[in-house]
Amino acid sequence: MFPIFPTKRNRFCFQLTKAFPKEYAADVEAVCRALTVKSMAYGGALYTGEATGWQLTTGERIAIPYRVYVSDRVVFPTRLTERQTLIYHCIFSRSYDGYVRQKHIEALLDLDTPEWAMPSVIQICDEYVKEILETVYQRLLGRSCEPYKTLCRLNLDYIKRAHTRMISYWNEFYRWDCYRYSDYIGKKLYSECFGYRKTGQKTIQF
Repeated sequence: MFPIFPTKRNRFCFQLTKAFPKEYAADVEAVCRALTVKSMAYGGALYTGEATGWQLTTGERIAIPYRVYVSDRVVFPTRLTERQTLIYHCIFSRSYDGYVRQKHIEALLDLDTPEWAMPSVIQICDEYVKEILETVYQRLLGRSCEPYKTLCRLNLDYIKRAHTRMISYWNEFYRWDCYRYSDYIGKKLYSECFGYRKTGQKTIQF
């Protein structure tokens, strides 16, 4: 593990503020100050990959990092406010560790998830860990998913790519266990919870 020097921590915090509405910058900074000062990546990287842009219904745009390489251990976690706790869970839904991602997505879905936190839930669903997809599906099942569907419509270009990526992971890793794509959890999640289904080569329905 590598120490995070002040300038690197500041850059990390600045990057994370882009993942949330601007009015919450002070809350993001509070969460960053509460984190332990160790990088979990070889070479000391704190985040990698190109951030994914999202448009919210307010018109504001946010950008969520692909991966963060910081321990999710916080100093005095009880001092975080309700909003800061949500921000904390959103940040670590992008953790380099799949078990950590799942833990924080579960915690996020156990709370009253505001719109600005929903992209963190949607974005994790184009990944290769089937258990996380199952977690999201089970937690959203029976709820009103209209806010998620609205966000997906607003960010259709990303949803198209994410849906294709999800299918490729099914084909590569899970087809032996779930031969019919119509039975795959990812397909159910995108169609039932996110309102996205592809019915033909060029036909997309919401």
